[in-house]
Amino acid sequence: MKKIGDIMAEMGFREDAPNSVKEAFIKHLIKSSTGVDVETPTEKKEKLAAENPVQLSFNIDSSINSKKAV
Repeated sequence: MKKIGDIMAEMGFREDAPNSVKEAFIKHLIKSSTGVDVETPTEKKEKLAAENPVQLSFNIDSSINSKKAV
């Protein structure tokens, strides 16, 4: 059995092509051959990030106080 990287190389995909292009192509192949809609690794990461937002905090008071001390 061939690896997907070998198959893509035979089809003319460049190794330095963006992962999003490769993922979209594989997703299309799976959908067209099986009818199943799959999530790519990038889509899974984005979904996970949206479900678990991170609160950013900035220590603005200390930067203001350090400027006043000068």
